[in-house]
Amino acid sequence: MTKHPAEVFGYPIDVTSVQSREDQKRHWCPFVGLKCNKKSRLVPYPMGVCSVQYGDKAIALCPRRFLQDSVIFKDIADHYFNDLNNLSLFGEIGLTNVGTFDYVMVKHKPLSSDIEDFVIIEFQTAQTTATGKLVGALEDFVQGKDVAGGSYGFGLNLADIWKRSFTQILNKGIILEHWGHRIYWVVQEPVYQDFLDRYNLNGMGYKPGNKIIFTTYDLRRAGDKCELFQTRIESSTTDNLFRAFRNNPNIPSKDAFVEKLGRKLKARMELKLQLGRM
Repeated sequence: MTKHPAEVFGYPIDVTSVQSREDQKRHWCPFVGLKCNKKSRLVPYPMGVCSVQYGDKAIALCPRRFLQDSVIFKDIADHYFNDLNNLSLFGEIGLTNVGTFDYVMVKHKPLSSDIEDFVIIEFQTAQTTATGKLVGALEDFVQGKDVAGGSYGFGLNLADIWKRSFTQILNKGIILEHWGHRIYWVVQEPVYQDFLDRYNLNGMGYKPGNKIIFTTYDLRRAGDKCELFQTRIESSTTDNLFRAFRNNPNIPSKDAFVEKLGRKLKARMELKLQLGRM
């Protein structure tokens, strides 16, 4: 399977324009207009891989990748508020005993600080395993090597993403349902499909009364850049999600686990016998 960086410091790896080279040289993130803030202890410069080519899919790794041209915020504003007027966006808003909301979009009265409504927005991107291999690919790219078509040995850690994120979806969903407000989870299409498959959630659909909204996007090439485009909007309740979480069809086999324990126990006993003869 082809596995290599798809975008580095905001540009597809095959783009060699003056602007792309300048941005890559100064480690610039064009999605926010600031220097890339991703770090790796393996390189002395930012870990500027925005997305990876994983087989036939370009998969975003950095939440900042979702900030391109504010497309997602505009779509959510249009979907919920039906316009872009009198809206303010705040990032990293903490909530006691819960954690942090990535973004809060507030609807206020014209020329006033009186709040009429708000929605919560959370980003969920993919993560990699064997990330050192991906760092190696970045080093090759920075050194001018052709990394396209290569397979650098990293993987996607989707199981760990959803193991940790599902509890966040439930915890925050309970709060938003209690408040009577919506929370939008922004996920890339292939990552979201893995979530649906993993917990047998296919066919959820969209119901306006639900407070937990999943809005999905994917990446497609547009000239010298890749662009975000919306693929679907679905929704659920915490009750439905909790049932799926509790009845996870991917629960490992107890027999296989006991068999593994037996092999380990047998190896330990054999070692004790060998040591006893010495």
